[in-house]
Amino acid sequence: MRARAGAAAVLAAVLVGGGTAASAAGPGSPPPASTSAAPTSATTGSTSATVTLITGDRVTFTRSADGPRGVTIERGAGREGVGFLQQTVNDRLYVIPTDVADLVPDRLDRALFDVTRLVDAGYHESHQGTVPVIVQANAASGEATKGTRAASAEPDWADLGIEPERKLESVDAVAADLDRAAAGDLLAALQAPAPDARAATAAASGVKVWLDAPVQALDADSTPQIGAPEAWAAGYTGEGVTVAVLDTGVDTTHPDLDDVTVGSRDFTGTGNTADGFGHGTHVASIALGSGDASDGVNRGVAPGADLLVGKVLDNDGYGEMSWVIDGMEWAAGEGADVVNLSLGESGNYSDGTDPASLAVNTLSAQYDTLFVISAGNDGELGNGTVTSPGSADAALTVGAVDDADEVTWFSSRGPRGGDNALKPDVTAPGDAIVAARAAGTAMDTVVDEYHVAASGTSMAAPHVAGAAAVLKQARPELTGQELKSILMGSAQHTSGSVWEEGAGRVYLPTALEQRVEASPSSLSFGTFEYPQSGSETRTLTYENPTDADVTLDLALDATGPDGEPLPAGAAALSAASVTVPAQGTATVDLTVDTAAGAAGRVSGAVVATTPGGGEIRTTLGWDKEPELYDLTVEVLGRDGATYDGEASVGVMNVDDGTRFNEFVQLEGGTQTVRVPVGTYSVAGKLWDEDAEGAITELTAAVEPEVEVTADTTAVLDAGDGEPVTVTTQRPADLQQISLGVDRTDEPYEQLNGFGAIVPGTAEVYATPTAPVTEGGLDFSTGFALAAPTTGDEAPAYTYDLLYAQDGVETVDFAATSENTAAVRAGYADLGDGAVVQSGWFGELEDKWWIYKPGYPRPATTGSVRTEYLSADVSWRSFLDIEPADGSDTVLFNSENRIYTGGEEDAETYGGAVLNTQVRADRVFETQGDLLALNIAGWTDAEGHQSSAYGVSEHLRVWQDGTQVADVEDFWADVPVPAEGADYRVALDAVRDTSWWNRSTRVSTEWTFHAKPGGSAEEPVDLPVLDVGFAVAGMDLANKAPARTKATLTVRHQPGTTGSKIVETRLWWSPDDGATWRKATLNRTGDGVYTADLRVPAGTEQVSLRVEAKDKAGATIKQTVIDAYGVR
Repeated sequence: MRARAGAAAVLAAVLVGGGTAASAAGPGSPPPASTSAAPTSATTGSTSATVTLITGDRVTFTRSADGPRGVTIERGAGREGVGFLQQTVNDRLYVIPTDVADLVPDRLDRALFDVTRLVDAGYHESHQGTVPVIVQANAASGEATKGTRAASAEPDWADLGIEPERKLESVDAVAADLDRAAAGDLLAALQAPAPDARAATAAASGVKVWLDAPVQALDADSTPQIGAPEAWAAGYTGEGVTVAVLDTGVDTTHPDLDDVTVGSRDFTGTGNTADGFGHGTHVASIALGSGDASDGVNRGVAPGADLLVGKVLDNDGYGEMSWVIDGMEWAAGEGADVVNLSLGESGNYSDGTDPASLAVNTLSAQYDTLFVISAGNDGELGNGTVTSPGSADAALTVGAVDDADEVTWFSSRGPRGGDNALKPDVTAPGDAIVAARAAGTAMDTVVDEYHVAASGTSMAAPHVAGAAAVLKQARPELTGQELKSILMGSAQHTSGSVWEEGAGRVYLPTALEQRVEASPSSLSFGTFEYPQSGSETRTLTYENPTDADVTLDLALDATGPDGEPLPAGAAALSAASVTVPAQGTATVDLTVDTAAGAAGRVSGAVVATTPGGGEIRTTLGWDKEPELYDLTVEVLGRDGATYDGEASVGVMNVDDGTRFNEFVQLEGGTQTVRVPVGTYSVAGKLWDEDAEGAITELTAAVEPEVEVTADTTAVLDAGDGEPVTVTTQRPADLQQISLGVDRTDEPYEQLNGFGAIVPGTAEVYATPTAPVTEGGLDFSTGFALAAPTTGDEAPAYTYDLLYAQDGVETVDFAATSENTAAVRAGYADLGDGAVVQSGWFGELEDKWWIYKPGYPRPATTGSVRTEYLSADVSWRSFLDIEPADGSDTVLFNSENRIYTGGEEDAETYGGAVLNTQVRADRVFETQGDLLALNIAGWTDAEGHQSSAYGVSEHLRVWQDGTQVADVEDFWADVPVPAEGADYRVALDAVRDTSWWNRSTRVSTEWTFHAKPGGSAEEPVDLPVLDVGFAVAGMDLANKAPARTKATLTVRHQPGTTGSKIVETRLWWSPDDGATWRKATLNRTGDGVYTADLRVPAGTEQVSLRVEAKDKAGATIKQTVIDAYGVR
């Protein structure tokens, strides 16, 4: 039969791989590793997790070691017709429902749809029913840009379905856990136009919903490096100054911090401000610790200061941004002179207009508080990686240097994202800093009972916070911004550019000597757009608070992109010197010829030299744009008229994608971007929706090679699209179609692509293109079809098809017996009270960006159906069991397999015996001096592995007889000593419910020896023992005859080579383990044994127990209760 890929005139968002901020994987190579915001182990294989979007749609996200990601989408109730846009930016995967796409990002934070980030943040587990959000009242008013606005009228939160948990007055916002199932009121209000009564409330206040983003702690002889001993000798220790440390709490029993706290508050819900992680204690002691635990050796910078403790990160070192904002408001209101924030939102390289940055600006102005904030630890990703809230204008943003004053590899670099402003502001020591260790913690490298060594901009920031406290004691009249100015102006220029080190490494002796202040503290010119002409001027003001005039000699110290001095006339000061009158001010202008010099970033400072030889450095910088032209993208609908809605297109320079590679938002059918000379790919999707938001039509439109040598217009015309169709050898209804258009550049190092997922009822079109002459153009089409059914019946057969081609050569596809494989899929019965669904996810092995998303379909347990798959595609199946009692979804995944055309195969899902196995991504491995365990509780008889949690799980680890881990989880990381150690690992997994009646309890114990090896990036798998069972005559009810043959396989972890199996024993029980009977084993191969089992009449189920040992001494003991039923 022929199925018409079902209806287009909106431009879809674009899938962008490899932007300019970070390198992207090239064809055939793995994607960049994601930055995890959760304490996870680096493991091999593929992992899956499910998140529920704010719209109520469930997205199951799969990530593998050698190919990035795939998604399976289950639409929320009543959303059957909604389509989905897939966008990939570097290592981030976004899934945006089409009915809210026009709200992103102005009304809905794009991070709400960042599936990668949600999974890494743990929101797939800890926020199953809710999503943490910050709802800002006047984000669209234009007053939010600098965080100094007056409060606006508060919306009626109840009308919007919001129950505020905390008010964030500094940004006119509230924090709440939004029930995804009840988010409809809020989304409807955001979408509906005024003067609709409810919508008007949202529209008038400019409501924007932000993800309450996960933040984390950003992980020392260091006090002499900033001159603290000289300050102490002069009598300045920060006495009388209050420093707030907003972090993981503080161990106030530590000898260095036992008598300094003047106030504390918990913002995490932990119930106390004790430090269960160790980060906050370490940071606080750097800032103001007494050093008593080391006889003064590890003394803090301001040991005389008072401490306010705000616990804004939990005992794992993570928190939500609203906790941080709440903590900032509290600390400033409590009178903190200096607030230290050694934390940040990795990956959020804000332009300073996000809620946390705005809060810093508002509170700085309101309270004269100085916020000292880490720049971030994303320096290895290159320039433009300063994280929020360090991106705030008012923040004193701190990078890290080592003991040789070299900027560390991890220290985030400027410029600030979005506007090329100067950040960071200063640097301080942040490499291997020895400071206080909280009791019972072992963060980073343990030095002794009272100390640990740690590295990060987290360690650099409290050096500066302590320096600010010392300076505040010496000059109590200084405001927060004046403290910032002096600390910057007196910093020691070292080896980096201003984009790396700001003004340089903070140095207290010169800060204490400096009396004249410069304002602003840096001269940031931003970007000079091509073609440049004319000049730009900034005014620098010097203020002299002393009673005598001061004459300053002025000089310009600046270098171009090549590191050489600027050409003559490129920049000039209006005076060679100025005299600043007593108690007065003087100004000087810096004028820049925007056309002079080479394109690129300029770095430097205005240097004012005092009569005594002291220097006041005011950093300066600008970015001169290279030869760029306007590339205007115009979108036409299928009717030939200019499309007047919002949309996005992908634009990439195919000569070299690092020159330009991003997606742009269209308004009114056109958008203009500035691009270098070259050849460009311009691609997008247009779609139409009905009144309910269901997709009716979609068109993929591509102009793959657009030459830009001057201002140029590229037209995407949906009217050129041809209908996408598919035929199958058996009658089938089209359920879902996915399109992918992926463009690679000539070096094959950058990828720009888009994807869309639409219901089978939509009509889909694509514009044909010829093969490209530069780079590559991949057009992929995925179809999910099934036998016609009525209602929610399980189909008798299914089709999962994926077609890929160079360019858009054809849009008519056919599934035949020659180009498909047929899999006879059996679904075992595991109990009642759950909805069972299954599907297939397909991808190309040599091009990871080409894949067909999974589509879940109802499956009937105890039955078999035929499932047809495209040949020459790597397929991975999944079985999704959703319990009606609200328990976690059970998701089984197979390993990848490629079928050939005409091949026939059979698989059974959920078949007994299900037991704990070590397979695929569930591994025992060493990562340097860390033993990383990640174990699957249940794997079925054919190797389909469950990533779901049980009703309970209990993991314990012993090292040389001493217990070192005891967690209710399936994973743990424990240290490995240099000489190695003997380990015993015990896992109890229990799932005893009406919907799971087999293998209700699996208890496994492993013993083995481990020594350090590998790394987090290249771990070493350990040859631990593993067992698997196969029972003859097993049916789809997971029952076998009373007399049957069991096959036991004892092996080592896949990918490892272990020693010979020397001992194996098997027992069986007819009474749930009350009594055990030993089985006689017959060895039939290496580690393979068989046993004849005959159970007593009336036995309903059989339990199994096995023990094995190899020649090296590794052992395994496993007990499976209710392993299989008896018929």
